[in-house]
Amino acid sequence: MRLTLLLTLLLSGAGLMEASAGTPDIVPDRWLAQEQHDHPLIGDIWSLSTGSISAVELFNSLPRGGWLLLGEQHDHPDHHQIQVTLLQSLSQQGRLGAVAFEMLNTEQQPLLDQWLGRGDEVTPEDLDWNPGWPWERYELQVRTALNLAERVIAADLPRAQQSQAYVEGAPAGELDTAHSEFMKELLFTSHCGKLPREHLGQMLQVQLARDQQMTDALAQHVYPQRTGVLITGAVHAWQSTGVPRWIEPELPHLSLLLSSLNNTTDASAYLPESLGLDVSEREFLLFTAALPEQDHCAGINP
Repeated sequence: MRLTLLLTLLLSGAGLMEASAGTPDIVPDRWLAQEQHDHPLIGDIWSLSTGSISAVELFNSLPRGGWLLLGEQHDHPDHHQIQVTLLQSLSQQGRLGAVAFEMLNTEQQPLLDQWLGRGDEVTPEDLDWNPGWPWERYELQVRTALNLAERVIAADLPRAQQSQAYVEGAPAGELDTAHSEFMKELLFTSHCGKLPREHLGQMLQVQLARDQQMTDALAQHVYPQRTGVLITGAVHAWQSTGVPRWIEPELPHLSLLLSSLNNTTDASAYLPESLGLDVSEREFLLFTAALPEQDHCAGINP
């Protein structure tokens, strides 16, 4: 009887140790951004449909044979360290598929293929890295992806094709009036209200063309039983406005938006505009510390 009980306890303990070892923890031990460390939502993962969930529940929700769209604030160091941890966690579980980057355009794909499996050795010059995306922000993500992913995908359009879209329009056209008007206003405000409004239509075409290109890249790189990860700006990852609007229904996907906290404690207030769409099953938030508030429009000439 005692031997049976001892064996049961030992086996249970081993099972707990194995489950603990395999439990993903993508929330940083130390926040690099300086503000909102005491916010009640910090480190929480949240969905509109279920409220707060654990990292294990998030990982169990990630689509096998599909994609996770990981939306970042481009200058946020905590978002960048979460990206690395998430790639490592998926790889440790044998679930990491391809990793796609908005920061790389299709002309760089041969260089990425050349360095696959050799991420520790690669330099920005080897990849013809665009200095408009500071290498120090993305070095660890790129190296990790090259070392661990099935393939690393240059997801964005090169400059020449963006210019072509500005003149000729996005290849797959527009979606609907509500989406177009919302995106034009977003483009206007994100450029500090300095863009001539008569040019917003052409700017929208560039944005649409980029989303369409990224969508095509995801569709062409699906690995059964594995989850691909797109690292991109938050707007491209929004279910209501970005890449997900172009993804075919048969390709499973989720968005995880890395959201810097402010003084608001209502989690739902951080959700992007839904444009009347029900995206509650496919959009999650992970709340992070915040960088000091900056006026990015200060000093821009009227």
